[in-house]
Amino acid sequence: MWMVIGEQGDTPTDPAARAAQFAHMAEVTRRSPGFVRGWWGADDDEPHLSHTLVVLDTLEHARAFRRTVEENVTGARVRIMEIGVEAEGVA
Repeated sequence: MWMVIGEQGDTPTDPAARAAQFAHMAEVTRRSPGFVRGWWGADDDEPHLSHTLVVLDTLEHARAFRRTVEENVTGARVRIMEIGVEAEGVA
């Protein structure tokens, strides 16, 4: 699996506006080919920045998703990472 890691400025600092923006981003991303799971959130130190972590099933899907973001989101910084190891906490 592959993770696309994104950083974007101009995130609303108003909680309702930020939640609406993240919900929209999640809805659009869910329709991406190969989508597995995703997370969206604001930076704790710089609330105007947001971070996105999106897991996709293949490198081709990750590259296609990155291209889509780069073509449609101004100022986004996007990286692709191969997921080598996964760990979960125990309850």
